[in-house]
Amino acid sequence: MYFFLVGLTLIFGMSNGIAQEVYGAKGLFPIYDANGQWLIFDKTSLPGGAQSLKPGGRFLVIGSAGAEIFEVVRASNAFGGACSARKPIRLRTGILKGSQKSVVDPILAIKVAANFSLRGSHATYQLLRNEVSETLYQTISTALTAAIIDETSSGGFRFKADDEGAVDFRRDPRPEKIAVKIDFAAKVPLAGLPSAMILITSAQISNSSRRCLRLANADKLIGDCLEMPSDLMAETGLLHFATYDPAGKGNPLLLGYTTEAPLWGHERWGFALRASGPKLILHDAMDPRCREGF
Repeated sequence: MYFFLVGLTLIFGMSNGIAQEVYGAKGLFPIYDANGQWLIFDKTSLPGGAQSLKPGGRFLVIGSAGAEIFEVVRASNAFGGACSARKPIRLRTGILKGSQKSVVDPILAIKVAANFSLRGSHATYQLLRNEVSETLYQTISTALTAAIIDETSSGGFRFKADDEGAVDFRRDPRPEKIAVKIDFAAKVPLAGLPSAMILITSAQISNSSRRCLRLANADKLIGDCLEMPSDLMAETGLLHFATYDPAGKGNPLLLGYTTEAPLWGHERWGFALRASGPKLILHDAMDPRCREGF
């Protein structure tokens, strides 16, 4: 397991601000099910950028029920991954073969070495159910509104350019001017935080809004908001969430994914959860209908 643990250390060291400076950085790729074939699209801007998508390349595929080693059995050109100039483009695509039943819904693929093995793995998996309740609102609302007010001051909460209410709010940032909704919440086993919960929150101020992944411990927020833009993206209700802890010691990945095709294409999200706060490691969406044309 040494190779894999070193790889995860590199992944967790990525910055909070963006998932990947370059698609496929750190060997991380979203994976999609296309009519029974599991695909990785090469979305790099450099010619032949994703060399690991050549036949024979090996990946640890993490899904909603487990993880297995898969191999690239064929590479071809396919539509469905992205668009350019309002038209679908053909992308180099790696087709993976492995035990799909062990994984169920594919989410994340991590490039691994030829000698990598899952023997002796202590990984744990957990499908998360929504635990939003009135008690949760009562517990965390004060911390949420305080964080949002701070984010309007720091520029984290970005008002629309034509939002006339922004000036009024900045002059008098009262909590009652903020509409906060918790779309999803679930307890997660996280070392160092005995009451850890992940929250997907939506905040509305005047005509501007922001959706975030947040980490809470009882009535306190831990770390920063990791923005989950929802413009032309799936609503939170279409997303499913699961945790994957490679060592089973309370240092999980939080994975978000769609199973039913949303209007704008399937999505994949990945976050590394730590007692210091969450980090975004993956954000991707298929683009079968050329969203940029709307």
